Amino acid sequence: MGRYKQIREAIAMFGLHEHETIRGIKSKINKSLKQWHPDVSNNKKETAKEKSISLLNAKKIIMDYVDNYKISFEKHEIEKYLPPHELWMQRFGNDPLWGNGKQ
Repeated sequence: MGRYKQIREAIAMFGLHEHETIRGIKSKINKSLKQWHPDVSNNKKETAKEKSISLLNAKKIIMDYVDNYKISFEKHEIEKYLPPHELWMQRFGNDPLWGNGKQ
């Protein structure tokens, strides 16, 4: 199985979307692992154990990808994630109608 297919199957197991934050990834992984832990799951122990093992394998695949992902600190990449008020000021800051005249 190719790497891309492994990652796609792993993210599907946790209900991850195409774009997630590291915090969101960890949160969804932990939630799933807690839900399927054999000591707390409402399912049969053996079923919960098997599911937990497959979730742990999927977690390893995802975290390996995330840990080796190169994050860009280039201006155009950072500006993709500006908070709404900064984005507004960047676009309309000095505009007499839409902006507040401040930069």
